[in-house]
Amino acid sequence: MDVKSYIESGILELYVLGQLSPEEEKDVQDKQAKYEEIRREIHEISLGLEKYGRLKGIKAPENVAGKLFEQLPPKSFDEKPPKGQKLSSDQNSGLKWNLLTSLFLLISLLAFTLYLLEKFEHNTDILKYENSKKICDSITTQQQQQFAVLQQINDPNNKIIDMTATPAYAGIVAYLHYNEADKKNFLQLVSLPDIGPDQVFQLWSLKDGADPMPLDIFKDKNNIIEVAFIDQTLTYAITIEPAGGSKSPSLDKLIGTIGVI
Repeated sequence: MDVKSYIESGILELYVLGQLSPEEEKDVQDKQAKYEEIRREIHEISLGLEKYGRLKGIKAPENVAGKLFEQLPPKSFDEKPPKGQKLSSDQNSGLKWNLLTSLFLLISLLAFTLYLLEKFEHNTDILKYENSKKICDSITTQQQQQFAVLQQINDPNNKIIDMTATPAYAGIVAYLHYNEADKKNFLQLVSLPDIGPDQVFQLWSLKDGADPMPLDIFKDKNNIIEVAFIDQTLTYAITIEPAGGSKSPSLDKLIGTIGVI
């Protein structure tokens, strides 16, 4: 049994207020006899309602009951007394008890509502904290990754090579941080052209006597990203390709080349 989900279902609050059927009450009693967490939660709900009853309860004016009795129409009784006949003490007593019971139920409902509001606000605060923590953790992870990249591109074995842009993409700037010793490549993208949502940038390895080898695909325009290092590559090239990349480069969308040898 998932005790946490059972507790969060709200059935224990209804149990404390006596709003369950006999069968449901018996089920709760069986479960609280079996699970310490449920017994503790019922105790806390009871204390919470009692606390709200003390702190948030609003006392009715002393004369409110009398005024309510005076304003009640005769049809509130099952049988109308004959004209001029006063209510018997039993009828009057029953009416007072009905009114007091209604007032008690209203006060209990108010206390329960306030309790649920505080519990909801508490759970909301927890969710906000957890979401904020996730965002902070994500930012921290990104910063750690960026710091690790900066450390690697500052390696003294790195060789920084400018990309030679084709005439169709004059003014486009990118650098390759080429580390033959560690066999690592990092592309520093400064100003790649705009592309459509159904397009990507793709890196290629060019070797003598071999077809262009498709490598990384990416959509970053201004970032530093690690890309594949291919032994014996003479030149790397960047093209614009359809989403998902291509098996052979689109030469009419060749942005530029980077010669490493």
